[in-house]
Amino acid sequence: MSWLDALADELSAGWMGRAAGLIGLLGAVIVVGCGTTDRAEPSVGQGLFAQNCSVCHSLSGRQSPQRQGGDLLMLHVGREAMLQFVEEMPVRHRLSPAQLRAVAGYVLAVERSGRPG
Repeated sequence: MSWLDALADELSAGWMGRAAGLIGLLGAVIVVGCGTTDRAEPSVGQGLFAQNCSVCHSLSGRQSPQRQGGDLLMLHVGREAMLQFVEEMPVRHRLSPAQLRAVAGYVLAVERSGRPG
């Protein structure tokens, strides 16, 4: 093996190592990103809540006889339970999975803030 062949092998091995590292990094970014893709802007969830949920529910911290579904500010459930709750609510137009996640995220964010929404 000549010094030129050895150099080519070394460069090839170095490139392969860097490529493998970049592929690993890309995979990590994709996996981390997957956990956040359902996080919509709070204003999206707020608008959807106002249009689809506020007829029966409030986020004021006070129960109201005009809202048969009750106030959700002090519900204190986890994300999965909130998603299930939102999916089961009757709405005029069926919401997409992304819209359901936005509403659930909004309700949970308002609850975490402790301030009425």
